[in-house]
Amino acid sequence: MMPKLTNKLIDASLTKQKDYIVWDDEVKGFGCRILPTGYKTYVFFYTSPLTRKYSYLKIGIHGNISADVARKKAKNLSTDIVNGLDPKEQKKALQIKEQHFLSFEDFFEIFRQKYILEKHKPSTIHRDEHRINKYILPFFGKKKIGAIIQDDVISFVSSMKHARGNCNKCLILLSTAFNQAEKWGYREKNTNPCQGVEKSPDKKMERFLSKEEYERLERILSEQEKISHSSPYTIAAIRMLLYTGCRCGEILTLKWSDVFMEEGYIHLQDSKTGAKTFPLNSKAIDLLKNLKKDSANLYVFHGKTPGSHLSKIETTWHKVRHLAGIPDVRIHDLRHSFASFALKKGVDLYTVSKLLGHKNIATTTRYAHLELEHLKKATNKVAEVFG
Repeated sequence: MMPKLTNKLIDASLTKQKDYIVWDDEVKGFGCRILPTGYKTYVFFYTSPLTRKYSYLKIGIHGNISADVARKKAKNLSTDIVNGLDPKEQKKALQIKEQHFLSFEDFFEIFRQKYILEKHKPSTIHRDEHRINKYILPFFGKKKIGAIIQDDVISFVSSMKHARGNCNKCLILLSTAFNQAEKWGYREKNTNPCQGVEKSPDKKMERFLSKEEYERLERILSEQEKISHSSPYTIAAIRMLLYTGCRCGEILTLKWSDVFMEEGYIHLQDSKTGAKTFPLNSKAIDLLKNLKKDSANLYVFHGKTPGSHLSKIETTWHKVRHLAGIPDVRIHDLRHSFASFALKKGVDLYTVSKLLGHKNIATTTRYAHLELEHLKKATNKVAEVFG
């Protein structure tokens, strides 16, 4: 015969090599599980009135709650089952309800810890957090994560019409966050409010250097090299961007171990689009040969702190571009210009895509009009044959 569970009985129950349950004689399915470790947990076993599956719930740890309190909870659970309710499903529903009422700001901290910091690179994290703090949280912060609808996102896009580029980046970030919210149970499935929201029209600010502008830039860089207060590494880094078409971050963090001078290429382990290899032209190779290799610094372009890499070239670039008469040219435009020069020399779009390290050739199609110009010139040459 099963005894009635009491504190005295549970205290006296000895541990065994395997866990076992001391059942209560008053409430069906109520018992205390005795673990080999000495932990004693009150449990309630039942058959779900919804699924007809056998299941159980932990009620509490003996010592934290008494046998009498645990029994009362078991009785309440038993009543729920008689009324056609599944206690475990009820508990899940309550958790979801609580999660849905979490503020967007609190959820975004969870998203930051579990997703952004885990999956993104430091440079991306820095940009993401800037957008989160400047644009996203001021707009959505106090709203409930489960209550945000498409109209809210549309209003957000409308509020950022003067920052179109950042708006679209924020929209991507928001969509990812809402997808994760669904995955983690903070929102109902298939309710991402960013779905169907059109991106803000973003006018691509692409600027290409002309041959004359490139020559002026080279002259100014040579002049600045001779000035003592100009860092030779900063000037060299700007030139390397011109000669390779690499992204700024890829060049500034370049290590000597990534450089294969004799073979004529650099191998980037941690590029934006993954590991990739860039061929080096003669100008880039000559530049690298002229740089002093320092055994105390792993990086090609030295920073101010011993052993560090160059982190910023904006100040020097701002000065150089004004002296060269190209004040509207951004650092990233040097990458665009590399692509432009290649296409004008007859290099096809697919090869340019590989030179720039694009994963998808669709990314390179922004330069298609330049290739078309080259093809027009080619067909006009053919036309000359016909007189």
